[in-house]
Amino acid sequence: DWLRESYQELELRVAQRTQALQVSNEVSRSLSNILNLDSLVIQVVEQIQSRFDYYHVHIYLFDDARENLVLVGGTGEAGAAMLAANHVLAPSQGLVGQAASSREVMLIPNVAEAESWLPNPLLPDTRAEIAVPIVIADDVLGVLDVQHHVANGLTQMDADLLQSIANQVAIAVQNARSYQRVRSQREYEAVASKIGQKIRLATSVEDVLQVAARELATAL
Repeated sequence: DWLRESYQELELRVAQRTQALQVSNEVSRSLSNILNLDSLVIQVVEQIQSRFDYYHVHIYLFDDARENLVLVGGTGEAGAAMLAANHVLAPSQGLVGQAASSREVMLIPNVAEAESWLPNPLLPDTRAEIAVPIVIADDVLGVLDVQHHVANGLTQMDADLLQSIANQVAIAVQNARSYQRVRSQREYEAVASKIGQKIRLATSVEDVLQVAARELATAL
């Protein structure tokens, strides 16, 4: 009986991990073609939350000065409230800050047993949390944070799967940013070309200045 129960438990774990890997791969594939950063983070948090049935998911990315972690996507009413409040964290603040500064996955299976854990009043039912650094080429872009309402409901298997997804998110974020830079450069060049053409048609210095001022004001 003991052997049969152990075998059945092993089969269940294998089945659960196989299913989780399939979902993880599906989530990762769906991100590969998204080149808008806002759309990307929304897809990430909502797909992870719905497919794995977690309590809450959100993503932080470093600001340009790399001084703060800025919330860029979060699920549910709590996520919307934090986004509306322009929620930010210092790199050393909370589990998210620890993951960013250490570049390591931070897992708290039961927050009631973690003295240093900081609760969020908008997420009163959190009982477990994982913070996963989003890293590419040794550069920490941000943190993927997952919270669950079941104590010990997040395990090392969740951490491993979320790390895999975070790696794909890092690539997707880099691609989206690169696309945006290229797009902005092309738009700038198009505006510059348009202004140059109109300036060449001007017949006096005064006309040149008027054209330049008018077109720059329109472009800006």
